[in-house]
Amino acid sequence: MEVKLSKQQKITVNSAEDIYLIMRQILRRENKIGQGQEHFWMVGLNQANKILYIELVALGSSNMAGINPREAFRMAIYKLAVQVIMVHNHPGANVTPSYEDQDLTDHFIQAGKFLKIEVIDHLIISEETYHSFVESGIFKKLQASERWILPYKVKKRIRNEGKEEGLKEGKEEGLQLGEKIGKEEGLKEGEKKEKERVIEMAKAMKTDGESIDKIVKYTRLSIEEIKKL
Repeated sequence: MEVKLSKQQKITVNSAEDIYLIMRQILRRENKIGQGQEHFWMVGLNQANKILYIELVALGSSNMAGINPREAFRMAIYKLAVQVIMVHNHPGANVTPSYEDQDLTDHFIQAGKFLKIEVIDHLIISEETYHSFVESGIFKKLQASERWILPYKVKKRIRNEGKEEGLKEGKEEGLQLGEKIGKEEGLKEGEKKEKERVIEMAKAMKTDGESIDKIVKYTRLSIEEIKKL
């Protein structure tokens, strides 16, 4: 059920407190019996962070975890919202998020990614105070969670990580192989130049009339090699 808002309530949202002050007014509209029930609302925002709508998605449930994302995001799609804020109340003053509250937020963050509608916070409110998942740091941890991530995205990420690791390993192996080949080529080139130097020295000694035995001693060439010079 869409909540009727006054012009003054269709504000530009700059903080969790901005949302809380409006949601507290809406909660106080309920009679005493109604205030004792859990309400779950979705607040839709446009690109300028201005409130487009507030919808009461569920009422009277003691377990918010049963809320279906398809129902919760339906108005956001219809109203062309680009961002949404989840809000629900805890009867009484305790606004500490339960495991179920966190799991629902985790689920909605992933559903929003799929629908291209970003979930930007979850507020738990009472008449006296509120808890913002963003301000408490819980929201950032849930954004990194993979509990509700779609299977194909997990496979895609693993595949991409595998490619990156393969490229990294391939690059390292290529560098190692290149280094090995470089060393081998360097040794071969060095040996070739040394051989040329020794042959030149042997030729010079032979020209000077040195004995083959002496040339063998200083150049370490074989007798056959020296005779061919």
